[in-house]
Amino acid sequence: MILFYSLGIISLIVIGIYYFIWKDKLNDKKRLEYDWQKFLMSVSENDIKGIAAFGDKLLWNNYLQGEQLNKIIHVVKTKISDFPELIKLEENARNKKLHYDRSLPYLGSTLY
Repeated sequence: MILFYSLGIISLIVIGIYYFIWKDKLNDKKRLEYDWQKFLMSVSENDIKGIAAFGDKLLWNNYLQGEQLNKIIHVVKTKISDFPELIKLEENARNKKLHYDRSLPYLGSTLY
């Protein structure tokens, strides 16, 4: 009987964790366009704190597209010499770009 209770509690915990992960991914998808528009507005207003904040949010979003990442990198490269506050964003963007450009193993490749 204790075994069934234990399995039930473990199952509920796993379902709860899966639900929160699913909800977080759903929120990422919904927030992408809003954060992107805020980032572009910050760029047009030359708001460095906004660029850093919304750029960081975008980099952590799972649904960030390659074109958007390239735009973030371009903006940061043009402004980093005048604003050293963007160094951390530049490093994070570079790492995200390396992650996007990595070669993935497939069956029959030398990486597999």
